[in-house]
Amino acid sequence: MKVFTLMILFAAFLLPGSFSQQIPEGYILQYQQNFSAGKSLGDFQFTTLRQWGLHAIKGNYYLQLSDENPADGMPSPPQNLAVLKNHIFGDFILEADIMPYADLTGFKEACLFLGLKDTGKYYYIHLTADIDSIRSGIYVLKNASVKKLTEIDIPSLAWKEDKWHKVRIERNIISRTIRVFVDNMTMPLMYIKDYELVMGSIGFGSAKCGVRFDNIRVWAPTVISEE
Repeated sequence: MKVFTLMILFAAFLLPGSFSQQIPEGYILQYQQNFSAGKSLGDFQFTTLRQWGLHAIKGNYYLQLSDENPADGMPSPPQNLAVLKNHIFGDFILEADIMPYADLTGFKEACLFLGLKDTGKYYYIHLTADIDSIRSGIYVLKNASVKKLTEIDIPSLAWKEDKWHKVRIERNIISRTIRVFVDNMTMPLMYIKDYELVMGSIGFGSAKCGVRFDNIRVWAPTVISEE
């Protein structure tokens, strides 16, 4: 029985999807943040500073974007960004906990940004609840134009306002791929292969709604300092 169990575990390890739970050889933890210290806000540059801040639930601190002044409609591209300063990544793996919360219409969403050169050139991943799953996808902003790169509608997400959801992004600049995992770390929710952008900063935010971020970790073979 023990031999049979070990064979099953070994086979599961060899499955292609199991790689998504591993950190590749040569990757180093380049950044981590749990927002337990007030100075953690200094790691980020905010496009809408007054709407960002540190909050806590039962002693657990996190970064929160307030929805006190939600935008009319759905801005494209998203305007609310918290960009990690002084970290330029090529290949990387990003993991974070995300807790979205609904606006007055019940809409829930979150955005993650990568390959960010400036506010006019970057990729962004738009995660939305099942109320409007058609907007979920990977987009590129370039030359003042937004293009959706994922060709099919993304399965709806069962966002829960009182639950932290695990999100993982795997970026490979050699193969030019981006893979996105939400809660299920063995099956990517989104996948693209695109050659538009290469290295850049990463960021967190939203197009319209409030959202919370916590336990950010970024692994990469190397990181370039802007200073």
